[in-house]
Amino acid sequence: MKDLSSSSSAPQVPAPPAPAAGGARGPTVRQLSLVVVILAVGLIFTALTSDVTRVSEAGVRVVNDQPYLEERVGDWQGGALMGLTEEEQRLLPSDTQGGRRLYLNSLSNEVYCSVVLAGRDVTSIHRPELCLPGQGWVIQSEYTEAIPVAQVPGGTLKVMRMNTARTIRLPNGQTARLQSIFLYWFVGKDRLTPYHWQRILWTTKDRVLHNTNHRWAYILIHIPMGVESPDTPRQAEEAMKLGRDFVQAIYPTLLPRS
Repeated sequence: MKDLSSSSSAPQVPAPPAPAAGGARGPTVRQLSLVVVILAVGLIFTALTSDVTRVSEAGVRVVNDQPYLEERVGDWQGGALMGLTEEEQRLLPSDTQGGRRLYLNSLSNEVYCSVVLAGRDVTSIHRPELCLPGQGWVIQSEYTEAIPVAQVPGGTLKVMRMNTARTIRLPNGQTARLQSIFLYWFVGKDRLTPYHWQRILWTTKDRVLHNTNHRWAYILIHIPMGVESPDTPRQAEEAMKLGRDFVQAIYPTLLPRS
């Protein structure tokens, strides 16, 4: 995954707050144990069904076999459409495809959006939690958010939210902590989930019962927040509001065209 924090024009927004009291809380030990069991069983069945012959259609819009991001979505104007980085191409299976853009709205707020699309190899898709720490990000908290999106069955899109921080060195030699919000979810053919374990469960079920390998994608949205300050809660709410606005604008454009 490309590091998206380097833009110098990111708005100076402080750290995000902890989840609200009524929001989703972290998993219990029992829940984590269940997830480990599900993942282990899923990996075993995936290995035993390595001869799956059918690959499903992608759940996102694809142009020239690459995930496509519209140049303009709502009030957001996108920059150049880029694919996978050289490092990503080296590390990921050769049939993995990707697309990313930097978007700015009319107030010059920045949001980064990237899509990674798997081919036949199920190892193409991974949780962002695995690569963000390698870029220096510390995940302070993680929980689901519900975003109203008319095009989603039921009218609500559940995404995983990660509140993150990263220490940088300033030109004067001092250090500062940058804050960011990352949102992501997984997309398959007629499948939507913010949970890695559910994606693995669906993958295993369809490989075993239907001889079909999902061509999964994950959508990652990065909202830069700048250096932390005492005004954290209010600024974090404003940043998440930007994230909701962007998700609502871009979601319809991600759907496959008939």
